[in-house]
Amino acid sequence: MRLKSIALIYRRKSRLLLMSGCLILMSVVIQNWGVLAKTQPAPSFILPRVNGQVLRSSQLKGKVVLMVFFQTWCPDCQRISPQLETLYKKYKTQDFIVLGISHDPHKQKHLKSYIKKHGLSFPILLGDHSIAVNYLKVSPQKPRFSIPYLILIDRNGNIVGRFIEGQQKETQNIKLLEKRITPLLGLPVSYP
Repeated sequence: MRLKSIALIYRRKSRLLLMSGCLILMSVVIQNWGVLAKTQPAPSFILPRVNGQVLRSSQLKGKVVLMVFFQTWCPDCQRISPQLETLYKKYKTQDFIVLGISHDPHKQKHLKSYIKKHGLSFPILLGDHSIAVNYLKVSPQKPRFSIPYLILIDRNGNIVGRFIEGQQKETQNIKLLEKRITPLLGLPVSYP
């Protein structure tokens, strides 16, 4: 009789543990559903870097990429740039890269001082009209976009997240953005 009650207790605890695990898994999926549900292949590009070299999107194969479209005069861009640099340094050994894409009208004039002022080591690219059309869906009907505008690309080259200033909290809270990035790197999502 005692053996049966011990077995019953273990079965109940096993079920409870299994149900808890399923609930945790479901909560992680639900929290990331907005990112996971909207995947689409990232368009290819070839853009010049500030240092004169050229970066091809094909060079990013197998990496998790965070693209940040910005301009040097933008206060929100200035606020987020050092935070993105911290993320870049923290995860670059995990094949994570941040790409800054400048859409300043006089690109070279202010970029070098901006990079120095904010201590940026991630690649800064000189954006053109084609990347704005392909990634931000800029058109004659929609000629403008909000900055900073962040695009998250997974290791398979799919866009898995778009974070627009004033619309998604990830542009304001770097910890939320980090929670979107870490699962793509195969790292556990940390909760404060």
